Amino acid sequence: MSAPGSNDYERLQQDVLRMRTSSPAERRAFLRQRRNTPANARRALMLAGAVYLLGGIGETVQAVQGNKSALIIGVLVAATALSALMIELGRRGRTRLGFTVFVVGLIVLSFVGML
Repeated sequence: MSAPGSNDYERLQQDVLRMRTSSPAERRAFLRQRRNTPANARRALMLAGAVYLLGGIGETVQAVQGNKSALIIGVLVAATALSALMIELGRRGRTRLGFTVFVVGLIVLSFVGML
């Protein structure tokens, strides 16, 4: 029977040994391989979407309480919906599409908000 997480500890030891014995180019390749995984991209996109979602909800509540125009409230609700869509697309593994839809949607909403 092994301790919980012992495989992680062994992997970490192997990684440290590999970093000590490799050339600088091999170290860069090793670090690049570790940080750019699809799971990390999904988590980062979902985290960014959650931050924008919470911010959009907060701004929408403030706009409603401050008696802002219906156009402003509609733009805020649409931006909140875009961030929720980004979270859902990130959860399904469509990170590039989710980020693209979010950015293009915010650009369009910024032009609508200027009206």
